[in-house]
Amino acid sequence: MASDRGGAGAYLGWFLFGATLGGITALLLTPKTGEENRGLLGERASDLLDKGRELFAEQTDRLLGAFEAGRDAMREEMRRTPPRG
Repeated sequence: MASDRGGAGAYLGWFLFGATLGGITALLLTPKTGEENRGLLGERASDLLDKGRELFAEQTDRLLGAFEAGRDAMREEMRRTPPRG
């Protein structure tokens, strides 16, 4: 199993390396000025952060809902099952 995780991590590392290299190449070859590129990157980064925050909030809500449902189910089961002893 350890080799499976290392393999997936290696693929992810190479993917991120390629994505970074592609982004740098695109910035170097674009006809836009540096100021325009910085503005565009700033906008995209802001959008990405906003989407990340929304996704985090949604996942947190789902996790809390699942936790509450599990706790309620446990309490119901404890109520229905008489104690042993």
